[in-house]
Amino acid sequence: MELISRILAPGIFGAEMEDAGQPVLLAPEEEALVAEAAPKRRRDFALGRSCARAALSKLGEDRVAIGRDKNGAPLWPEGVTGSITHTSGYAAALVARLGQFSGVGVDAERLGGVTQNLWPRLFDAEEREYLIGLEAEDQTRAATLFFSAKEASHKAWGIKSALVFREIHIAPRGDGFTATRGTENLQGRYAVAGDLMLTAAWF
Repeated sequence: MELISRILAPGIFGAEMEDAGQPVLLAPEEEALVAEAAPKRRRDFALGRSCARAALSKLGEDRVAIGRDKNGAPLWPEGVTGSITHTSGYAAALVARLGQFSGVGVDAERLGGVTQNLWPRLFDAEEREYLIGLEAEDQTRAATLFFSAKEASHKAWGIKSALVFREIHIAPRGDGFTATRGTENLQGRYAVAGDLMLTAAWF
């Protein structure tokens, strides 16, 4: 699988990993953050941190332990912005230099999880109208995109409060999208392989 290269913009670097049960090591400082977590949480955390370190190495930031702030977001090296995601059997991370980008976000989702009964909670009237006009298979893909793009955009903007999905509007365009929140806008891109969608956002 090679999704990460399909969502990158110039100056953004990424890494991805499928979970095949391979050994994944954490730095001691990272291990301490999940010492009491459930095995699945520890595994997801380790996969995500491994991707993050691989992405950072492309920026010349090697052997970096990635901490966690009080809100649970990764603590990146000085001068770096980034984002980590994981879903069933897959993890990915993006990083970029601050100054070139103010923020980047990444999100991975399995298609089919955003069912129609969730639309009123997640999507605004314009987004729901767009979805209703699609065939069932296209609805599944577009609903996943709207959800995933909002998640990625929330991370890129560095919003510390809980994600209120209807505060972010997604306008799809080809293999990308524009996200709008109030007067703020950012761009993004997505790619799909099988039932997995990977979405990036940046500004």
